Amino acid sequence: MDYRMEELIPIVADLAKQYAGCDSTSITYENAQELMQGVIFCLDEYWNSEPNHLCKRDISVMEQYQTGAQLVLEKVKNVLNIFNEMSAYFDDYNVICLHDTVQKGIPEFLKWYDAKFFPQNTILTLDYPILENIQCKYGVDAVYVFMRSVQTEQKFLSLFDRNYVMSILKQMVPEYEHMIENIASIVLMNTIGHIALGKSLRGFGFQEEEYQKLSDIFSLNSLAETECLLKKMVYRVLQEMGASDSQIYDYLCKDVKNIAVRIEYAVKYHTLDKIFILS
Repeated sequence: MDYRMEELIPIVADLAKQYAGCDSTSITYENAQELMQGVIFCLDEYWNSEPNHLCKRDISVMEQYQTGAQLVLEKVKNVLNIFNEMSAYFDDYNVICLHDTVQKGIPEFLKWYDAKFFPQNTILTLDYPILENIQCKYGVDAVYVFMRSVQTEQKFLSLFDRNYVMSILKQMVPEYEHMIENIASIVLMNTIGHIALGKSLRGFGFQEEEYQKLSDIFSLNSLAETECLLKKMVYRVLQEMGASDSQIYDYLCKDVKNIAVRIEYAVKYHTLDKIFILS
């Protein structure tokens, strides 16, 4: 959404007075620029949040900003709610990156996030890689999507025995505690191998002779065909584990293209044992 400068300056000037203690002339040019970015962030929040952009087109820019600022505060509360709710069942599986990003980083974000003046600042680097792309998101928008993604992953991983998850991670990366990879993706790839072979998801590992069967299953497909097949397999994984949550399915399907590419490469170079863990 494009705005005229004369529509934004009064909002920024008001914020500058509050930020500088009524003396807006004392703030630096850099601070003024950041305040402007914060205003635009809140306006974007307004326009990107249903159903505001559908039913309130005729309100002033100031009202749009105020509504957007309120939405930012609500999203911060949502981050806190997810953090509190997840604390009852959160498991980092001894992966330091996940532990530090969630258990150390999120409290720091909630402590220092300035929703009023600088809502565009993410503060955290969010090092743990999720399956959702948040490269173009900032501030609480990025943190909210991150936390929602981690929560969905935790629900998926909780379908499996903890020792099963950790065994897969350890065989994939011996010093997995220090890895910076997505845990759900690793577990999902392994379970897809079980589904492809018609094996029980409660079992563990693959035999050498099964890799040829997996190669035969995937080698004749195009990348697009493999992606379609994988989506069906993801659905079957969740179905067999008794999970009917469409949110988990939608989230895991964001990793389908990545898995398809890895399988295609592994079939070509005979490295399927790097994806589907040998028992």
